[in-house]
Amino acid sequence: MTAAADAYRLTLVAAPAGYGKSTLLSEWVRKRDFQCAWLSLDRFDSQPARLFGGVVGALQDVAGLVPLPGNAALMALDQELGADRAGSYDSLLGALEQLTEPIALVIDDLHLAGPGLAYGVVGVLAASAPPALRLILSGRGHPAIQLERLRYGEGLGEFSASDLAFTRGEVARYATSLGHGPGFEATPLWHRTGGWPVAVQAGLSTPVQGAAVPARSPVNGPVHIPLADYIAEEILDQLDAAQADFVLRATACDWLDRRLAVELNGQPDGGMLLEACLRDGLFIEEHEYRGGESMYRWQPLFAAQCRRILERRDPLLAERLHRVAARHYAETDVGEGVAQALEGKAPRQAVTALGAYWLEFLLCSGAHALEQACRELPAPWNDDPEILMVSSVCRALDDDSEAATELTYRALARTSMLDAVRRRKFDRCRTVFEPASGVGQPEVPATYAPANDGEALECGRATTSGLFLLAQAEFRLHRVGDQAALLLQSAAGEAGHWEAVEAGAAAELALAFAAGGDLAAADDIATQALDRADGLGRAAQDRMAAAWLARGIASYWKDELSGARAHLAKTERIGGPSFPLGPLTVFYAVLVDCASGDQGHLAESTAALEALYDQGRYQVSWADFHTIALAKIAEAKGDMDAALTVAASLGSGGRSPLVDVLLAELLRRGGESGAAALCAKALAGRPLSLYLDTSLSLTQALLAQASGDEAKAHERLEHAVRQAEPQSVLRPFAERRDELADLLIRHAVWGTSHESFVAARMARHTEGAPHLRTRSYWTLTDREREVLAYMRSVMTAAEIAEALYISVNTVKTHERSIYRKLGAAGRRDALKTAAERGIV
Repeated sequence: MTAAADAYRLTLVAAPAGYGKSTLLSEWVRKRDFQCAWLSLDRFDSQPARLFGGVVGALQDVAGLVPLPGNAALMALDQELGADRAGSYDSLLGALEQLTEPIALVIDDLHLAGPGLAYGVVGVLAASAPPALRLILSGRGHPAIQLERLRYGEGLGEFSASDLAFTRGEVARYATSLGHGPGFEATPLWHRTGGWPVAVQAGLSTPVQGAAVPARSPVNGPVHIPLADYIAEEILDQLDAAQADFVLRATACDWLDRRLAVELNGQPDGGMLLEACLRDGLFIEEHEYRGGESMYRWQPLFAAQCRRILERRDPLLAERLHRVAARHYAETDVGEGVAQALEGKAPRQAVTALGAYWLEFLLCSGAHALEQACRELPAPWNDDPEILMVSSVCRALDDDSEAATELTYRALARTSMLDAVRRRKFDRCRTVFEPASGVGQPEVPATYAPANDGEALECGRATTSGLFLLAQAEFRLHRVGDQAALLLQSAAGEAGHWEAVEAGAAAELALAFAAGGDLAAADDIATQALDRADGLGRAAQDRMAAAWLARGIASYWKDELSGARAHLAKTERIGGPSFPLGPLTVFYAVLVDCASGDQGHLAESTAALEALYDQGRYQVSWADFHTIALAKIAEAKGDMDAALTVAASLGSGGRSPLVDVLLAELLRRGGESGAAALCAKALAGRPLSLYLDTSLSLTQALLAQASGDEAKAHERLEHAVRQAEPQSVLRPFAERRDELADLLIRHAVWGTSHESFVAARMARHTEGAPHLRTRSYWTLTDREREVLAYMRSVMTAAEIAEALYISVNTVKTHERSIYRKLGAAGRRDALKTAAERGIV
């Protein structure tokens, strides 16, 4: 503050209520060694005469304390604003010109002066005051005076909410000052409040709900921070009626664009009011997309409190606004659309959105979140056939085939709940997935109105991604022996047409398996779908983007990077710019190029990422994917500090499982072990796919190793190996190759149930490492070095042969050659000599 006051003639402190503006300035004034005048405004100071008198009086009060020669003219001024306002203003400027010592004038609560500020004494001083006057203006928004000339001319000191917000360390120190113990974890409260000082204070003063601990216990903070009354009185009541009403309406959701702002406001001036909130820094920030419309995000805590206020004042309006937001997000963000529909007491909207776009929800938020959304539907909607089938997909992806099959049967037994339109659609599709002969068939009410022969079957997105796709997915997912061998069959009269539809549905099913972690099934189903589409012509091939994406995801986690990049490129070409999962495709392309280290390819995928961002494709639910992708790009370029800075907005977890797993490892590599552990802890109890579980477990193993907890390191590594081996999940091991090398060797000695897999990883870790280039490096062939790596385990020659797909005699031949070249008498001597020479 002192530096700004010394450097600039005018300094502006603008932030919403509760940011400690007055506290900051009063503390600064108290410590200054030069003259400081103070004027706090109220609503009556909107009158020019009263404001002029207040300014002159404040200056005279401080000037009278120090009898300097230059103060005489100022002391002689009349505090009354004359009929000739210009003359009074000129007299004040003239008196200030005669000052021999600088004087600071702090005007607090400037927003209360009203819109006429620019034409009164404050506007005159801002534009024309001499350098001897240091003018410091403090208020809750952008003042109604012209500042651009100063900002881009002589300069302007500025402090905003971000400058005044508490840092994480300040939250921790403040908590300690209030009596919280040294173990208090400030990060969750800091992220939730955004460092808003009054919210931090409220959070630290509120007991943790549902916990039998004292208020001063070292815990994360309260579940609910009670700020609704404060916001109503100190923020909303200080705004004009139109803007206050807009804020209450527009905070129905955290994210919105200009069109949604107008829809929520119910008046065409919604866009103007949105700009006013942005200009005044009213807890909202803009996320610009150069190629598309900007998105705006309210501070989540502020928006949540505003929703509580509106629910108390007008609950019916609050529900209606949620339904408006649900319609807006129905196709662009199904997760947000479903959440808004449920808040708006519109379960039918939620069911429609889930039925049409469940796959996007699954890939963006995971099976657990999708199933939770289905469970949160009120009765009878949670028993809707579509919803039951979506739930069965989630159960199947979690390897709960018994529950999945039971849900499928329940879905087919409840088709009488469908309305006429949905029933006709189901009836038309039903002939396609009749169970195979000899298999028990669920009882399905025979109350359908038969479809007219002349009616064309709708086979667009609503069919393949809606009820038909869900039912089809279930029949493919639940092949539980002979008892649940429910197979899809083509309709006799429309075989060619239905084969194309089925191929497209199979492609999306492969993607569902990839999201669930069954990479082998995803690869197999995708390959079958692609083979089938090749024989069905262009119409079927155009449906294959999901299949190529499934193969790309599977190849990435298997560490087949060249194949992954080729599959993802094919996805982009077939899917085109309108492919709903374009953001996920480009996200994985970035991961592949970061892993390969090819800077040329990385530049291409980065450009594609930013192009989609500019188009507004990374919004709301996808925003976290964009952030972690940028962090991974910075890390791949060797700038870990930049990576951590980018990832800071993600906090310590609580996002999509994929984002959290990548974030935890990034934080660990960046030396943020505490934050990495918190991020990993946030994933506890959440269902994870095999590849995400593998990656997270390796992060936890390395964290444990760094902290000296050898037992936990081995337990986590063994869990990772157990999860990775069935699906050949190799990428998490490859990206941690150097750090895992020693731990893998110790783990082989410690004992493992997966000797072949661990030995293979040790063998891979010896390939091409610079420290291996000793004089013995060239005397051992590649195969001999591979066998030598396996020899570090307790595997027998027969087991090594099986792992390497060679004969036992060949293994023994390699062993004898190794002993000869290393001058060793046996296996133990060979390993000892190899270690001494740096070969292993």
